[in-house]
Amino acid sequence: MSSQKKILIQVADALTANDFDHVEKWFTDDFRLHDPNNSDWPVGHEGARQMLAVIRNGVPGVKVEILDMLEEGDRVAVRWLFSATREGDPRHLSAVGIYRFTNGLIAEDWGIAIRATWP
Repeated sequence: MSSQKKILIQVADALTANDFDHVEKWFTDDFRLHDPNNSDWPVGHEGARQMLAVIRNGVPGVKVEILDMLEEGDRVAVRWLFSATREGDPRHLSAVGIYRFTNGLIAEDWGIAIRATWP
């Protein structure tokens, strides 16, 4: 398994464990989240921390699974499944992200939620 895929697995495990102390080991200093709804998203490690915090704070107790990963050169595409329980009911969000790596770290993220059962 490539080091790029291993980093994404580490990020998924950290989200599930609520462990966000390793941003510098996963993301470049100039990391960029490409989100048309948030064009002024912070760049770099602060932007990566905020992105992870949105997931953690928006979905307490989330379990993050990687369903598929495809790699081509410096990019990895991931199909994610985010699961949690809200008010006693199971909730799921499926998403797809494309990640560009530079020197073994995540430099850019293009992601989109594709199906959700969140209220």
